[in-house]
Amino acid sequence: MSDGKWRVTASRHIHKDRWISVRADDCVTDEGAVIAPYYVLEYPDWVEVVALDADNNVLLVKQYRHALGDISVELPAGGMDPGETDPVEAARRELLEEAGCQGTLSLVGETRPNAGTHTNRTHIILARDVVKVAEPQDEPSERIESVWVSLPEAIRMALTGEITVGMQAASLLRGLAAAGVIEMTMAPRMGG
Repeated sequence: MSDGKWRVTASRHIHKDRWISVRADDCVTDEGAVIAPYYVLEYPDWVEVVALDADNNVLLVKQYRHALGDISVELPAGGMDPGETDPVEAARRELLEEAGCQGTLSLVGETRPNAGTHTNRTHIILARDVVKVAEPQDEPSERIESVWVSLPEAIRMALTGEITVGMQAASLLRGLAAAGVIEMTMAPRMGG
């Protein structure tokens, strides 16, 4: 029985810089169909921080996103820098850079931004007892406004799409469940 994986017969980079690498693979499916080119986006891994203060309020950030052409409400997040191997440390850096905050951080898990085209992972980091310790880093390409919202308000924003990045809404819910501030109820239907 086949494992379902495709065989790559040729691969070339179409574009590569510090932000993204676009690879074109020529592939053959396990059934012999040729798919060429198949474009793969190579990004560094990302971190998304579910940051809670001592009262379980949630830290969100607002910033202009050029691809969207508008302001986006998001979790503190960012790409892991070259040489960074620990997602928790990368999240610690991002939280301090974007919001001037620190807390007690732990890894919740990971997801894939888009398993069909992206090679990278998104690491979900929970930050507890978050406090502001400094001013955010001044970065001309990131004019970020920090906003604290209540736990119910953050959940409402995730469920209604006000948190505009879908994978971040999922990360928020997973982080809140890991923090024990919301319950995950799973009632699978068994039998007939």
